[in-house]
Amino acid sequence: MPTDFEIGRVVAVDTAQVSIELNRDLKGMSRSTYEGPQEVGRINSYVIIPVGARRLVAMVTRVVLVEEAEMKADRTMVALPAARRLMKATLIGTIDGDSFRQGVSLFPVLDSPVYLAARVDLDAIFGPIGSTGNTLADPEKPGFCIPIGESAVVQGRPIRIDPDAFFGKHAAILGSTGSGKSCTIASLIQSIREQPAVKRTTFVILDTNGEYRTAFQKQKDGCAWEDVGSGKALYIPSDPRKAGERLVIPYWFMNAEDFVRLFQASKGVQRPVLLEALRLARNDTPSASPLAILREELVHEINRIWSLSGKDEKTSKDVKDVANGLKTLIGQVDFTAAWTDSEATYSLTKAAVETALDVVSTTAEVHIDKDTYPKVLPADARKAIRDAIGPIYEKLTVTQLGESAGGTGRSADAPSHFDKLKFRSRHIEQVLRREESGGARARDFSGTMLLRIDRLLADRRFDFLFGPVGEALPNPAHALATFLRDMLGIGASSEAALSNDADVPRGRLSFYDRQRANASAVDVVILDLSLLASEVLENVTALIGRLILEFLQRLGEQGGEEMRGSLPVVLVLEEAQNYIQQPRFAEEESIARVVFERIAREGRKYGLSLVVASQRPSELSKTVLSQCSSFIVHRLQNPEDLRYFKEIVPSIYGPMLEQIPALAPQTALVLGECVPAPALVKIREARPVPRSRDPKFYRYWVSDRALKVDVEGICKQWEGATKAEDKGAGG
Repeated sequence: MPTDFEIGRVVAVDTAQVSIELNRDLKGMSRSTYEGPQEVGRINSYVIIPVGARRLVAMVTRVVLVEEAEMKADRTMVALPAARRLMKATLIGTIDGDSFRQGVSLFPVLDSPVYLAARVDLDAIFGPIGSTGNTLADPEKPGFCIPIGESAVVQGRPIRIDPDAFFGKHAAILGSTGSGKSCTIASLIQSIREQPAVKRTTFVILDTNGEYRTAFQKQKDGCAWEDVGSGKALYIPSDPRKAGERLVIPYWFMNAEDFVRLFQASKGVQRPVLLEALRLARNDTPSASPLAILREELVHEINRIWSLSGKDEKTSKDVKDVANGLKTLIGQVDFTAAWTDSEATYSLTKAAVETALDVVSTTAEVHIDKDTYPKVLPADARKAIRDAIGPIYEKLTVTQLGESAGGTGRSADAPSHFDKLKFRSRHIEQVLRREESGGARARDFSGTMLLRIDRLLADRRFDFLFGPVGEALPNPAHALATFLRDMLGIGASSEAALSNDADVPRGRLSFYDRQRANASAVDVVILDLSLLASEVLENVTALIGRLILEFLQRLGEQGGEEMRGSLPVVLVLEEAQNYIQQPRFAEEESIARVVFERIAREGRKYGLSLVVASQRPSELSKTVLSQCSSFIVHRLQNPEDLRYFKEIVPSIYGPMLEQIPALAPQTALVLGECVPAPALVKIREARPVPRSRDPKFYRYWVSDRALKVDVEGICKQWEGATKAEDKGAGG
């Protein structure tokens, strides 16, 4: 190392931090070197400490001036105070030859010389300045090849990230409002799409503020939008006026837990009622024969009779009520016609079933105490009931009574179509009647859930989920596959036979319309969620995340080991604190938090990565944030957010984090595995920029032209206009 780069000596070593005393002959805080004048002691600059054949790299975090009085040994003379300039630096990595790696395995000794980082050192850390970082990247090990900006300390030094490290292990982009998070995300995606070697990407942006479209598309002629650059983007709005484009997620894509959370079904009575109604609804298809429907009801009720008669409780009256209710049910069905078709192999007659139920009812009646409560059934009565219903059950299920009949139908979780109107008017009522036939007050206990279901089905704000009020959504062929193709920007399939316009009218399912129109593959899918009702935002984001995760899991399971992780997807969570909050109380439940914590833990194995953007990290799920291995941190000023973030990242970064409240806009501290070394970065400008610029108050105040605001049109839409002319065109 040339001597003109030497600036001081190590005077203290404290694990990851060293104290450096600057040379007394150092004039000012700069040093003239053969590479030109260099500033000494600049915060976030790098210094080199040789240890044997290796060179330790440290980042300057503090500079202090200490004055000390010199006293002679004989104490007869005191010299003037002497100033000592001390510098604190955090050890961040080691240069071995011309290669750099984060972390240190050896430490400097006292009095080791300290040098300014020369160009060769910075090249070893960040790569040569002239390297383009894209054409020579190895697809298997790309390294640090995606430029995100320029060092804010070393002028002209580009900072690049490793895309596999950044996206493969999740990342967080944090900062207070106005600090530049949205521009950072847009700039990062734009930088990736600009690389000549990049042919395709799959970014899905959950845009809760409606600001990312302008970063990837521009509007021409006042209405039409077109893509910017060579990449393609798909914008899906939540504006109900844009019927042909808007976000539509058919309700039957939700699983049982989604419905439980959306309808706020409480534990105890409501949840079992809802889950059973869902199971019945998903199995009530147009192709279901009367035989299958009747068999389902009989099997359920016979199991119920057996369960009641086996309890050591006063249940005789309950058994009789269920048996009589079942007799009424089969009396309303054309029993013989249903069970003599080609599907029937049971050779079961209506008379045989009625006779068995008569035995059950009569046996239970004998043991009902008219004066007090129903008495418990004795052993001989239980045997008589079992002997009566056992043969019926065996013919229906081809199993012995009490054994599992096997799950041949769809579960409550299956994403299969069902009629929302029948679900409410038939299947929920059917389950409630079942429960009440046994004496339970199921309808009373389910009142709040039923009110919420009725309200959501009648609320036009939820048309994107349940379809028009009072109308059933069509059931198209390959509905789920088409939705996922649209959501992931994969493009239309030439092999899948989709439903025609007569079966699925245009304008009802926008994602289906796009795929029928042979939509091409896109690089970025922007889901504008800004106009969704706040009470359903959490459910929608969770549903999208879960569908993508489970699709990628099944891709790996069914396609073989070589397909696992073969379709990498980046899911950008804008303003993530709005739907994946850290619970304040232990009993707080959040379906979105459960889903995204699962993705944070398991998504990497299947190729699903999270980029979590938030202005309030203290409100974010600790599980999600702790799974991120890369951080781009803009200005954070809230003390609680700062404390929370310091607890998440390794303590070695502690001294560097003290500067976060003072960071300038568009400047960020980049930490973690995505960069070769921690760096203060001037983030490259996004071109074009998202629609997230600060409002110009003064320009509005001094403008000569009064702004024309269509207050009536906005409020008419807000109030829920129903006429076609009030809905307007989306543009």
